[in-house]
Amino acid sequence: MIQRIQTVYLLLALILLVVGVAVGHADEWILNGLSVVMVAVAVRSIFLFKNRPAQSTWCLVLMLMGVAYYIVLAVKQPVMDWYHAMPLVAVLLTFMARKRIIKDEKLVRSLDRIR
Repeated sequence: MIQRIQTVYLLLALILLVVGVAVGHADEWILNGLSVVMVAVAVRSIFLFKNRPAQSTWCLVLMLMGVAYYIVLAVKQPVMDWYHAMPLVAVLLTFMARKRIIKDEKLVRSLDRIR
């Protein structure tokens, strides 16, 4: 599990999301709830390492939730603090992980075709 680079990307994204939840916005319950759900989705996507298509789908869900986070943030608070950048970096790491998951899936399918 840990030897795959996409797992490392997802683990770094999870760490950033957890730090963002711990440091962040206790007064905004919508953003806090969305951040907690993003942490749960990141954990779920890490443990789906045996099912690459499902892992890719959960990464896409996590990226869409990151976009929703920034839409809600733009409506609620026009001024951003430093900890609001953590979900953005987590979304970028998730994007990189999803690219590697898709690449692995293509490789496995090509090897299945050879057999």
